[in-house]
Amino acid sequence: MIETSQTLMNGSSVPVNGHSNPVPIIRSEPVTKTNSTPVAGDYVVRDVLMGTKRKLNIIFMGMGCSGINFAHHLFKRMDKVELTVYEKNNAVGGTWFENRYPGCACDIPSVCYQFTWAKKPDWSQYYSGSKEIHEYFDDIAERYDLKKYVKFQHRIVNAEWLETVGKWKVTVMRNGDPNDTFDDYADFFLHGGGVLNNWRWPEIKGLNTFKGPMVHTANWDQSLDLTGKRVLNIGVGSSGVQVIPTIINKVDKLFVVARSPVWITAGFAPAYAGPDGENFHYSSEMKNRFKTDPEFYLRYCKAIESELNVRFKLILNDTPEAIAAKKFSIEEMSRKLSRKELIDQIIPKNFNVGCRRPTPGNGFLEALTHEKTTVFTGEIPEITPAGFIDKNGVEHEVDVIICATGFDTSFRPQFPIIANGRNFQDDFTSSEMQGYLGLSAPEVPNYFVFIGAYGPLGHGSVLPMVEFYTDYILQVLEKVQVEGIKKIQVKRSAAKAFCEHADKFLLRTAWSGPCSSWFKGGNTQQKPVLWPGSRIHYLTVLEKPRYEDFDFEYWSGNPFGYLGNGFSTREYDGRDLTWYMGLLHEKDEQPPPLVL
Repeated sequence: MIETSQTLMNGSSVPVNGHSNPVPIIRSEPVTKTNSTPVAGDYVVRDVLMGTKRKLNIIFMGMGCSGINFAHHLFKRMDKVELTVYEKNNAVGGTWFENRYPGCACDIPSVCYQFTWAKKPDWSQYYSGSKEIHEYFDDIAERYDLKKYVKFQHRIVNAEWLETVGKWKVTVMRNGDPNDTFDDYADFFLHGGGVLNNWRWPEIKGLNTFKGPMVHTANWDQSLDLTGKRVLNIGVGSSGVQVIPTIINKVDKLFVVARSPVWITAGFAPAYAGPDGENFHYSSEMKNRFKTDPEFYLRYCKAIESELNVRFKLILNDTPEAIAAKKFSIEEMSRKLSRKELIDQIIPKNFNVGCRRPTPGNGFLEALTHEKTTVFTGEIPEITPAGFIDKNGVEHEVDVIICATGFDTSFRPQFPIIANGRNFQDDFTSSEMQGYLGLSAPEVPNYFVFIGAYGPLGHGSVLPMVEFYTDYILQVLEKVQVEGIKKIQVKRSAAKAFCEHADKFLLRTAWSGPCSSWFKGGNTQQKPVLWPGSRIHYLTVLEKPRYEDFDFEYWSGNPFGYLGNGFSTREYDGRDLTWYMGLLHEKDEQPPPLVL
């Protein structure tokens, strides 16, 4: 037998890891002293193990899909963290909680609009409605006990970076009462409020003079009955395209204001949809197969997601895919609209398919040709107490006005974010707005945003992006936690260089066309702020942070302060001391002593 006893600093031999034979390792932390006489300057060596984690406090805004995913993964990956999620609504789900207008549904196939870690085998339809999607998110939050991190009906109204203490001071309003506010503090402030939540009314003279019910699609009155009513619908974007065919059989007369032309295309991933790309209900047999055969379900999900991932080619100007998409859309739209005046009014002439987010509109074009429907293009001059006045000066009486006029998609925060002597909101007043990879902005410390400017919002599901955002940010937090980092922020030079490339590349795409798109904040003259590439291109970039694009500031003033007292936490926490030789049974733990 080989002698394996080890004498510790106090001269005794002790068993380790529960084994009767001593193990030749020291597991008690060494006695070291800080360097009270610095070699240079006033730097002091910290008496801590390398790898020691400091506690991080995180404030997250919003409990939509981003907040749900982040809360789930944060505590699976990290410890010594505290999370508070402030949610303005009284429920989780974000835009899918708020948007409940008739026909509201996702234009992404259901099986692609779910988390990879929480697949739902029993989606009712190929394209799911808002109610079912909200139920999915709410079920996940309940199942994984994520609501415990959330303070509902708490709206963030201000955020200020406190340089001296290296923390965010976040002001929160409770229950919609401006007189009931408080301040909270955190090391990191994460913005997960999304881009489709700040709905806006159209700017039309006399809008507030209308005496009847007037609703916005993002704030629908569930008690509103449109049966037999004369209805004005303003807007034919994503929500208008869904509302109009849903209500056409209920109303007595429908006036539609198409403020700009729009491409109506086949839905996303139409190859697996119903005839002509239409929605369909899954049979009980298919849902049962999804549930009992996980491999088949995964193959099905991957096949549809793969179809989404090849769509970027049709966004590039003059590619065979773009030319074919335009030809197909013109033919299909002309066939369904049938009337020359509608064809001339609705089909775009000066921008290509994809300039606006492609809009699958099952039944929409047919509803425009219905005998009940009158279509107006451009803006209407005025709303009156009884209805509206058209461009020819004729007044039309209506009972209800629906504003399907979308959201403020400028990416500008709804509240002041003060850091480094400036209000981050001011960055969005210039045409030279800068962003960084769709997840941060220059010179805003310890701050990340989910679904920000220059993210890939033009095609495909947002949920894979959210999962990659979370992984990216967790990598940053893990680094900050163990390396003594006080502040991390994107360099101005890095953001400028990235935007220079993005802006030049985007000129090659349909997104840069002269359309009124929410990619450009509804302004035809504004540059699009989308990712300069495909979804696969984007997700590959997000796999690992480019730390060379960041400025760092350290608590010790020395970037190597994290080296501490010369020992690693591995030497004292029971992990394998010879992990580099391979792990026994794939477990990173110190093996028992070897007896020969």
